[in-house]
Amino acid sequence: MKPNIFIPVNSKVLVWARETLALNRTNVAEKTGIPIKHLIDIEEGVILPSLDELKIFSKTYKRTLATLLLTIPPREKPFPVDRRTVNSQDFNVFHEKTIMAVRKARALALSLIELKEDAGIAIPRFQYRANLQDNPKEVAVKLHEVWGLDEIRRQEKTTHVFDAYIEKVESMGVAVFQLSLTHNNLRGFSIVDEIIPIIGIKRGSEQITAKIFTLFHEIGHIILNDGGLCDLSENTNQQIEKWCNAFAAEILIPTSKLFKTNIVLDYIDKGEKIWVKKDLIDLANFFHVGPLAILRSLLENNLTTAAFYKEKHQAWNKPSFGRAKIPEGRNIPKETISEKGRTYISLAFSAFDRNRIDLKDLSDFLGIKMSYIPKTRQLLNAL
Repeated sequence: MKPNIFIPVNSKVLVWARETLALNRTNVAEKTGIPIKHLIDIEEGVILPSLDELKIFSKTYKRTLATLLLTIPPREKPFPVDRRTVNSQDFNVFHEKTIMAVRKARALALSLIELKEDAGIAIPRFQYRANLQDNPKEVAVKLHEVWGLDEIRRQEKTTHVFDAYIEKVESMGVAVFQLSLTHNNLRGFSIVDEIIPIIGIKRGSEQITAKIFTLFHEIGHIILNDGGLCDLSENTNQQIEKWCNAFAAEILIPTSKLFKTNIVLDYIDKGEKIWVKKDLIDLANFFHVGPLAILRSLLENNLTTAAFYKEKHQAWNKPSFGRAKIPEGRNIPKETISEKGRTYISLAFSAFDRNRIDLKDLSDFLGIKMSYIPKTRQLLNAL
């Protein structure tokens, strides 16, 4: 029988690793099969963990063995502020997968910086600022013109518009990643305490138009220099969320341009405030947003009634609304490019081509097995 090897560790590091993933002792016991009494003895320093137990903790807490062997718990940056519209019981309580998504975004941002520095690419400093006392619509009108978003909006395909919006945001010194946010009703988050600001957008079956709105909502947070984890609910009572929603709505659906569309002019001439769904969809396609975003903008401009808006909001604002009707199966190369972005992936392949990193390093930067690398490159070149 293989003898147990017991490892001297600082038990406080093990407690820290568990708590930073929002796990209690019962959770760990259920996940690992380690009895709670035994776990308590380890965490209180009564006994030492075996090497096998330490490996189990490493896998469960998503921390390296080297981290668990530190002499003191490391200091980490605080978790982003909870901006969700939830009850008090759920406030500031996050699933471990959400915590891991935030950790991943921070790690990817550092890797992006490393790749850019190695390529000799200067990292611009995001320079646009506002505060909650500023009118979000006025800020949006100004930045819409400064950033040349009309030129991007004129593209026909919404997927191309979304990619171009991301490239525009990244060119201003923001890292954008699409991550798996499957819990806590999150659609996105923003982090402002790293070297470069970070935006995380929910990846998966959501409509591209929903992702576009999330992108600019989170840009609003970065402009205010106050990030957070968001569900983008219009029923929020947080002033900052209202500000970011109003900013995103105006920058994507400029009031001045909305009033110049033939569809809107026709409704104004008729004095009609009950909208045909096709007309809402046509406007939504024109601005590359969802029909609910259009309807909300019409309501704010007194072009529809509160009752009509409420009726449509209740009908359309369902869990299935805004998701693809036929979700795709997993496509690792496509998922990798979507998650990290074309800029990041291109820089990683460039570093490999210049012999700055080897194949194993490239696999680590991309976060995929080596066998997926050729198909990822092929897909990147086809985009």
